[in-house]
Amino acid sequence: MGLMDPLGPRGQPALALGIGAVVAGWLAVRENVLVRTQVLVVALITSVVEVAATRWLGLWDYRLGNLPVYLPALHAVIFLTVVVVARSLPPWLPRRLLLGCALAGVGLWAGWQLLLSERTDTVGVLWFLVLLALCRHRETADRIPAIVVVTVPHDVMATGTGMVAYRSHDVTGLLSVAAQPSAIVGGYALIYYFASLMVPTVLSLWRRCASRLPAS
Repeated sequence: MGLMDPLGPRGQPALALGIGAVVAGWLAVRENVLVRTQVLVVALITSVVEVAATRWLGLWDYRLGNLPVYLPALHAVIFLTVVVVARSLPPWLPRRLLLGCALAGVGLWAGWQLLLSERTDTVGVLWFLVLLALCRHRETADRIPAIVVVTVPHDVMATGTGMVAYRSHDVTGLLSVAAQPSAIVGGYALIYYFASLMVPTVLSLWRRCASRLPAS
């Protein structure tokens, strides 16, 4: 992501269009209506989260100082990658074992950041509990290993290149945050969970609206 910075704010709309075109092409050729709708809902939710986290809560900042306009398209790519990775796992791999390994990794990461990290992180443990609760939702649980595989390297690269910088405390000053928080996994999982819940309602509303349109 740090390679995107040289484009500057003026180049970001072009980048957004490029990423959006790739996403739209993939959705049109490879995905069904459920995944297409989930992608749109994820893009919408993440856009709201980005605005709230940067402008209102002050949880993280972007290097160029603005909120990159390509973020909705980028989050759509991240979600699509998670979907593809999750369904591409070999059938002989035990899903419970994969889920257990993913949870153990995130749990150890959160524990290390709470107890041993130079920059103590109390948020990660709370989000790890959220991640555990989300395991009760079958679709989200099946995607958690892929969420870890996809989002952790992405976030490490983003923070490592300096494109994203997490603040050391939340807006209240009560919760501490690490430079590379483990909470990112729980955050993505929660967004994807809400997207899964919202899709049936969104599709139902769309069909109702479509049925009321005059026939051509």
